[in-house]
Parts: sequence; structure tokens; C-alpha cells
Amino acid sequence: MAKRNLPDPFEIDKIRFQDCFTAPSLRHFVVLMTGWVMTVGTHTISQVILTAEAHESEHFASIYRFLSRARWEPDRVAAVIFLLMVDTFFPGVSELVLVIDDTLNNHVGRKICGAGFQHDGAASRGGKKIGYGVCFVIIGLAFRLPGISDRVFCLPYAARLWWPKSSKVKPRGRSYKTKPELGLELIALTRSWVGPEITLRVIVDGGYSNSTVVKNRPVGVHITGKVRKDAVLYAPPEPHSVRARRGRPRKKGAKLSKPSVTFNHDQTAWDELFIELYGKETVVLAHQFNAIWYRVGGNEALSIVLVRDPDEEYPDTVLFDTDTGATDTEIITRFSNRWSIEITNRETKHLLGSADPQCRCENSVSKAPLMAYWSYCLVVLWFVGQFTKGKDFLFPRTPWYPKKHITFSDMVAAARRSHMAQRILVDPGQDQQSPKINFARSTRHRLCPERAKL
Repeated sequence: MAKRNLPDPFEIDKIRFQDCFTAPSLRHFVVLMTGWVMTVGTHTISQVILTAEAHESEHFASIYRFLSRARWEPDRVAAVIFLLMVDTFFPGVSELVLVIDDTLNNHVGRKICGAGFQHDGAASRGGKKIGYGVCFVIIGLAFRLPGISDRVFCLPYAARLWWPKSSKVKPRGRSYKTKPELGLELIALTRSWVGPEITLRVIVDGGYSNSTVVKNRPVGVHITGKVRKDAVLYAPPEPHSVRARRGRPRKKGAKLSKPSVTFNHDQTAWDELFIELYGKETVVLAHQFNAIWYRVGGNEALSIVLVRDPDEEYPDTVLFDTDTGATDTEIITRFSNRWSIEITNRETKHLLGSADPQCRCENSVSKAPLMAYWSYCLVVLWFVGQFTKGKDFLFPRTPWYPKKHITFSDMVAAARRSHMAQRILVDPGQDQQSPKINFARSTRHRLCPERAKL
């Protein structure tokens, strides 16, 4: 029987991360990242250590100290992963699509740094949208993988911890920032990693469609977001050449009707568009015009798109884009890609346990979820690299559920099977000697055999 072309075991390229860590920290980083992907079930730090068998070669406390006390910058690691994704998926590209959102990791405990009661967008329908835990503002790179899946993947490479003002334990030496301010910080950070020839298109929801992000965005960044239906809009000012009035030129034109009124107006001209929304072909009605949303964009003209679903499956939505040259189809399709980060948040929690680590101190709370986010990126990078080489992933086939597209759960399962195949398909007679296990004993509790009463 011919030998199968099995994929190479999932591993971390140490050379790319040498400038981010010292030699001991680099070893701990590789162990944590590999163990994080291989762990099935609850992703606590202790369970990751057991899965990676790191406790057999060194004391387990050294890996805990890597998260709580080791001096390494998460932004440098995020830069390496981001540039690796750009070089792999977008060589020579002129624009990148980014998505910003926040997610709540539910925890229980009053001494957790940054924890508190706050909005929980992932709460069940009908219940209260409030939860207790720590919140992270996440930025991810959105794109498709032709030949692998028609779905839009969003790879989260950087995050910022946000805490409510009512939090019992707050980070030390860090000033309070709102979620839009943290999102703007992530945008500026990403802008510093790429050259001026690359345009960044950032997709945000209604919580980040405000003046903090739109007015203060760096050069070479366009924002696509959501407009309130009761927003006050103005027409762009008339050109100076046709102005017949004296004095300072007007910065905005006449006041326009609110979007909620324009939706129901008889004179509104609708264009029928055939586009793909959330994975299926849909017919929508669109009305596009340029306007000034002074409260958000100042005197900058924005491209406004009113979207209506004739089948009433989706509610009436108003979108905006800082690029006035974008078409209505481009704006609607681009904003629909924002849903990819919601899927990423669910998969990082359910498959990679981003909310599982029981950390309390500031450094551990800020860095532990990043291990899940970076694992997500590295698994996709590994899978695409092996897929392009024509490797056989041995996906299980079920007659009652024929899969047409590869999902992230398939990718992470393939990464775990790659290590299992390496252990199972070993020649007999090799690795017969099991490593010596040194059980670490605590210095606080000494053995007292003299107390035993036989």
C-alpha cells in the first residue's frame, strides 16, 4: 500500500520570534503555543503544561512566571504574526481589511484584575446583556481562503484589556481609556507596521462608529461603519466657484432628512443589488449619497448607504464609509465581513479556550487570552502551508453530513492529528525508555511520617 502524504507536525518557527524573547522565554513561548493547540477541553495553564509535558523537563512554576513576570512585549509578537500573515496571504497587496470588536471573557472572582459587570454581547437572547468578567478589544485581519472555504476568516493578532471604572482591581500605571480609544490605538499600531503604499480598511460596528475613531484615524486608513437612523446629516457644501455670498465659505450644506425618514419617503430612489450576504446570495435595495455627519466625521464628506431587505429578513441598516469613491456594493459587502470576528470570538472560546485561564494578576490576565488568539492565527498559517503542498489531512467523512468547506475546527483537529500520527507511526523499538518524571514537591508542606499512627 502506498504511503500517505501526511502533513508535517504543527510547530512554531522559533527563528521568527527570536527578537521578541530571551532564550528561556522563547522556549516557554513555543511550549505554550504548541500545548495550547494540542489541548482538548478546558484550556487552563496547568492543563496546557500537562498536554505539552513541559513539567517533565522543568519546574512548572517557570511557565507560570512567563505570563506573570517575564518581560516581553505582546505588541512585538503581534507584529511578527501580522507581517507573517501579510507575507503569506497578501504578497504585493495594496489594501488590507481589518475588523475591530470587543468580547467579554466571563470569570468569577473579585480579585481578578480588570474584572467587573459590563455589557455581554454574546449573552443568550431574551436574557440580560450583562456579564461579569474581563473585556478585550480585538483587531483581526479578514480575508477569504479560495479553494479551502468560501467563508471569511478573521485572524486576531492583537488585543487590549478594557476595564470598567467600577472594577475592584484596576491595572497599575495605566490610564483609563474607552473602547474606541483602545480600538484607535490598535489601528495606529497596525498602521506603523505597514508601508504607506498599503491602505487599511477598518470595519467597525455601531459602538466604534464615533468621532474618536473617524476623526483621529491615521493617514491611509478608511473606516466602514454603521450610522444611527436618527443621525443628523448635512449635504456637502457647494463649490466656491458658484458661491454668491460673502464671508467665510460654508463648511456644510443644507440639513438633510434623517435616515429613518428617508427610508419611508416616496421620492427615495432605490437600486436593486444582487450581492452575497453571510454566505448566501441576497437581493437588497440600496440608496447611496454623500453627506456630512458632523458629530462623527466633522466636516469630512462620507459615503452614506441606506440598505433595505425586500424580504424583511434583515432590518433596515444605514452604513457609512470614509472613502467616497467606494460603491454601494463594496460598502455593503465589506460591512457584512464584520460578522467574521463574531465567529472568531466563538471559536477561540470554544475550541481554544481564550476565556478559560484562571488568572488574576495584571500581566497574566492581559497575556493569557493572547495565546489563544495567536494560536488561531498560527493554526491557519500552518494549515494553508500544508494544504498548498498537497498534504492528505484524513478528514473524517460522514454520509449524513457532507462537508463542502473546511472550517477552523477541521484545521485545529488536523493540527492535533499531526502530532498523534508522529507518535503512533513510530518504528517499533524506538523511544522505549520513558522520560524520568520529577514530581515537584512544595517547600511549604514537609512530609511528616512520624505523625502517622499505624
